[in-house]
Amino acid sequence: MKKVFSAVLLAGCLTMFPSGLPAQVRIASVFTDGMILQQSAEAPVWGKATPGTEIAVTGSWDGRTCKTTAGKDSIWKVSVRTPAASLEKYTLKISSGKKSRTFSDVLIGEVWLCGGQSNMEMPMKGFGSQPVFGSTEDIALSSNDLLRCFTVRKKIADTPQDFCSGSWETAGPNTTPDFTATGYYFARMLQKVLGIPVGIIHSSYGGSTIEAWIPREKLEGRTDMKVYDMVPEGERKPHTLPVFLFNGMLNPIAGYAVRGAVWYQGEANVGRPEQYVELFRIMQDTWAEYWGMDRMPIYLCQIAPFRDADKAGNAFLREAQLRISETVPDTGLAVLMDCGEKDCIHPGNKKAAGERLAYIALAKNYGFPDLPYTAPVYKKTEFRDGKAIVSFDRLGMGFTTYGKPLTGFEVAGADRIFHPAEARLVRNIIEVSSDKVDEPIAVRYAFKGFITGSLFGANGLPVSSFRSDDWNDVY
Repeated sequence: MKKVFSAVLLAGCLTMFPSGLPAQVRIASVFTDGMILQQSAEAPVWGKATPGTEIAVTGSWDGRTCKTTAGKDSIWKVSVRTPAASLEKYTLKISSGKKSRTFSDVLIGEVWLCGGQSNMEMPMKGFGSQPVFGSTEDIALSSNDLLRCFTVRKKIADTPQDFCSGSWETAGPNTTPDFTATGYYFARMLQKVLGIPVGIIHSSYGGSTIEAWIPREKLEGRTDMKVYDMVPEGERKPHTLPVFLFNGMLNPIAGYAVRGAVWYQGEANVGRPEQYVELFRIMQDTWAEYWGMDRMPIYLCQIAPFRDADKAGNAFLREAQLRISETVPDTGLAVLMDCGEKDCIHPGNKKAAGERLAYIALAKNYGFPDLPYTAPVYKKTEFRDGKAIVSFDRLGMGFTTYGKPLTGFEVAGADRIFHPAEARLVRNIIEVSSDKVDEPIAVRYAFKGFITGSLFGANGLPVSSFRSDDWNDVY
């Protein structure tokens, strides 16, 4: 883990305590009673104080005191070495002179960042007239002292913010309704399997673009995105413009020790798939820098099918997310081809989204490499004898259609007009043909804005939509 923290990072999200510490000493407000700290980490603890003020931080797990002095920029920061996860509760004491503030009910376990737009924001209680399937029972049964969530309150800012609002909450019938549903199901699966505390830090904003979660210095000089002052007044939507949400909702928590992040976003970038891949790379690299990590794992939810059943629509963005998972290190993709709702952009099956993300984390981060966390992935297509012969990587135990017809395939000839096609499984390949296309040169599967996938891995996970062509103008 990197040891260098920028001034913007170290300022963190700050709050004053009216009692305990001296008034001039402030602590990042992501540190509260009931927090979960990342296990076996050099976990940064930071804040601001009058230059020259001495600060001491002591964790009860080892009694070791780390000391520092606020610099000329008022920033103070120490890194505390956390132990392996356990069920024991600890305290974290921050002192200055003879005064101190002690945080209680502190657990050590695994911590993940949850980010994105409204599909990550969607709480367990659902949105108006848009339910989360099965959530009432899951909320009623959710009491779990080992699962906790810190939700960053919404904040739009054109300059980096030094504070945020939020608190750590323990899962239970009175708190879980407001937890991110995707994040809750992700954390619940991890906690069940690992048997240790799991915390999620949730920072998302409905309708936000990916560039809104990237700091200004990483996007300077670009001409392919509008900045705030280029948009006419009255048409400005800061949550869709570069940097505004990073400033208000990520900069305040940047540096809090985490294992990685899960990301459910993309609907607001439909129409810009090539740019999305580039921006994701920038975001991942930048988050790793701000969090002091060599690499930050970020696992994506592929946006679910919605709208435009008669044309490709958002399938291009789904394809971009698949490409990210196949080409960018430390990524993975939870495919949701079976979860879409034609007229609702917020699918109710958040359990599938969260748990499929958890399968990826368990396989890649927690010593379960043989867990079948992915369906087969499209590899290539060969054309011969009037058929498209489609092959796949990561076959596992093969495919299933659950006994239903294999649908959603199309082929096109030199005229680039796609026609519905018949498809059949032949061992671990798929043969696709149409009596309307004598010599197919392109094949697509489920490449529509809205469609329900028919092809699954034998592990029950859906195969992503795919295509063999590069005709970006064929919708």
